[in-house]
Amino acid sequence: MLDAIDRKILRLLQVDSLIANQALADKIGLSPPACLKRVRRLREAGVIERMTAQLSPDRLGYPMLTVARIKLDRPSEKAMRAFEQRMSELPRVAQCFTVAGDIDYVVLIRSRDVAHYQEFARQVLAVAPGIRSYTSEIVLAVPKWTSEIPVDEA
Repeated sequence: MLDAIDRKILRLLQVDSLIANQALADKIGLSPPACLKRVRRLREAGVIERMTAQLSPDRLGYPMLTVARIKLDRPSEKAMRAFEQRMSELPRVAQCFTVAGDIDYVVLIRSRDVAHYQEFARQVLAVAPGIRSYTSEIVLAVPKWTSEIPVDEA
């Protein structure tokens, strides 16, 4: 169970995961040791899975985001595991979602430009065993992108 203090900690860490423990404790109204103990408990409980830096795709040369919708030939457990393993190994694959409906996966792929994505599609998607078909949509704008999870009061 998360109490109100845990939720405040989580909200603040989502905005700035590099906040110093002293500053976090001051904002929450706890002593630094009590605050650190709570953060450690949240990590150990798996509520905080990991702390990461959100990088700028534009500044790192990967401004283009493409949504690939993939249909497997036969979505057996073995085929799905193999596809998921392959996607997890590719650094340009930002996200891979198993979905219900007419397709099996939605994959978000980072690229430098259209030619760079075409190279990925030809070398990975077009030749991957088990893929029946795929469609691609180039993202024109990203009005919202967040990794934050709502941390509502109980």
